[in-house]
Amino acid sequence: MNLSRRGRLLGAGCIALLALSATLFLSEPTPSMAVDELMKSPSKYDGKELSIRGVVVNGSYDSQNLLFSLEGADYNLSIDAYNAAIPQAFGEGLTILVDGTLVKKDGLWVLEAELLTVGCPSKYEE
Repeated sequence: MNLSRRGRLLGAGCIALLALSATLFLSEPTPSMAVDELMKSPSKYDGKELSIRGVVVNGSYDSQNLLFSLEGADYNLSIDAYNAAIPQAFGEGLTILVDGTLVKKDGLWVLEAELLTVGCPSKYEE
């Protein structure tokens, strides 16, 4: 009886390990892109989940509505962070990574943020 219980536990463990491995290998991570890369042809990404890196524009953060802008070299992108937690390290002038869905609101492209990550700019370079 002890052997059959051990066998069942080993079998269940193998199944769980296979399921976890399949999940890791089958789900593709979203590659990050710069604001300028996205804004060259934003309609191509309409409604898609994206990971965008850029610098928070000085003076753009609206803490009441959780809105701000990310800047690239040539373009800016509006960010709606209503559904995202704002990290303690967040601040204007910092390079951040924003995961979210690109939508068009009132004729403007807006990234509806789900996750904000603040860190060293080299983390986001490819």
